[in-house]
Amino acid sequence: MTTLNDKLTQLAKAMANADESACAQSFEKFCQENFQELPLPGENKLFDQAMWNASQFAPLSKGDQAIVKKVTGNMLEAINPVTVGVANAVATAAAASEKSVFVLRELVGQARDSAASIWQDMLSAQQWQQMVPAGATRGVGAQLVSLGTFERTVDDVRIQVNLGWLIDDNNLRVLLQAKDNDDNAIPQVEVRITENDRGVVFSRMTNQDGAMVAPAVKVGPGQYQIQVFWSDKVVETPFFRI
Repeated sequence: MTTLNDKLTQLAKAMANADESACAQSFEKFCQENFQELPLPGENKLFDQAMWNASQFAPLSKGDQAIVKKVTGNMLEAINPVTVGVANAVATAAAASEKSVFVLRELVGQARDSAASIWQDMLSAQQWQQMVPAGATRGVGAQLVSLGTFERTVDDVRIQVNLGWLIDDNNLRVLLQAKDNDDNAIPQVEVRITENDRGVVFSRMTNQDGAMVAPAVKVGPGQYQIQVFWSDKVVETPFFRI
């Protein structure tokens, strides 16, 4: 009979030879297949190590961030005074979170291919499917950094987003389509562009065709995210920095 430790040993070997994306995907698959017997943090060193390795390559969702913040807060309340080790751990976690923000300018320079791959991995981690890959193209009189076309399906709603950044004008270009499983348009789906410090900088609803077109949303330096709301559901893109 295969025990959880046997499975964890196999997982550790698989993750040791995998690239960053495959490492995160292997751990996620393991958790889904063994969700009824997963140990609590601190109960199994093999599981803790696998979780830590995978977490370095998979950005946290906003829901996960809220859970981590709450659990960390409870831990800090239980420790009085806060030890140097805990303080260092919090600082390390903050630095890791900062690195998970995609920098658009990386798609302009020599690291363009690597940056495109990172963006697509971040989308995949948030369950977005890449339809047209990211890349840098030159438009008429302006350079456009394209984050491609990507979609995500939640229940019977399919959200498709085309996102680009017009460098010369510092504008975001957003095209969004919302449809159900029968390809019927879904109106009154709210699309927001939020900036980390300033909050919502743009908001618009899809029309009767289930479309929202924003060819030039003026943005300045900052850390942005696209959020889509309908009914009691919300989907978000990874954060990107301009």
